[in-house]
Amino acid sequence: MNTSKDTFFKKHISPLLHHKVFALVLLYIAMLIIFTVWSKLVGANFLKLTTFRNILSSLVVSAFLTIGAGCLLIAGHIDLSQASIGAFASMLMGTAVQSWHFPWYVAIIAALLLSAVFGALNAVMVTKFRFPSFIATLAMASITKGLMYLFSSIGKADGVASNINFSDKVLSFLGKGKIGPIPFNIIVMIVFFIIFGIIMSKTKFGVKVMLMGGNPVAATLAGINANSILFILFILSAVIGGIGGVFYASKLQQSALLALQTNQFTGITAAILGGISFGGGSGGMGGAFVGLLILNTFQIGMSVVGVNPFWVNVFTGILLLFALAIDFISQQRSRKAPTL
Repeated sequence: MNTSKDTFFKKHISPLLHHKVFALVLLYIAMLIIFTVWSKLVGANFLKLTTFRNILSSLVVSAFLTIGAGCLLIAGHIDLSQASIGAFASMLMGTAVQSWHFPWYVAIIAALLLSAVFGALNAVMVTKFRFPSFIATLAMASITKGLMYLFSSIGKADGVASNINFSDKVLSFLGKGKIGPIPFNIIVMIVFFIIFGIIMSKTKFGVKVMLMGGNPVAATLAGINANSILFILFILSAVIGGIGGVFYASKLQQSALLALQTNQFTGITAAILGGISFGGGSGGMGGAFVGLLILNTFQIGMSVVGVNPFWVNVFTGILLLFALAIDFISQQRSRKAPTL
């Protein structure tokens, strides 16, 4: 009997205890305890339903950016243009509904097609012209912002339209509607995490992406067409960023030039904090989701206990540095590990 129990523990329990996600869950629980006690000491109340509703509500837009950024990071690349592409997508959707009187679904399709075009341009710069993804997507972010301002100034004699207000019942449901007690946008977010989690961990495509990021030479020798996969990943990253822009605008019933600007590095930070290696080749969507949950809970918890929001930004940056340091140390150890 003892042998059977030991075998079960080693086979099922021990791998779980050593998994990165388990450590992140423990960290999250510790954070909840700390903020609960801290809030009581300052006369506030962190552990209440409203707080967790705010945490989940604040996850949605950043979640889409985290998924797109996470997939590319696993492949050893980065996308710094997601937020700008998402903002442009939201601006196009709002204009299409309000000024051009397009049906809501046509407006969304147009916004996502525009996002796909920008993603394809990113892929061309990286795969054909061999630009580092950091440089290519940073340039695309600047180009997208400029084009978005030009687009918003068309027909405006007094400059640009920084905000476009629109009204549509279906889009309002996408952003604020509920199925039972659960907001619809949270359901979509969870479905996306599950789908991409399965793709990256259970499919041949995910294995190829992981190998590309972990060992590009081995990926080439294995006959993996890295350029084709990068095309798919960059287009996916841009389209998912566009989806984030759609949900952002749908919730507010407003498209804005500055939409998503505070979310870009949140997505990358959450992915790295969740165990996705900055150097590529490791991590998954489960860890990325918990990393995003930790990051948003940290930010909202700090506001509940009354910490100056500027200090919150400082501490968030320290969290990112901490995650990067751990990632760097683990990469160095893996390189030094003897091969058998």
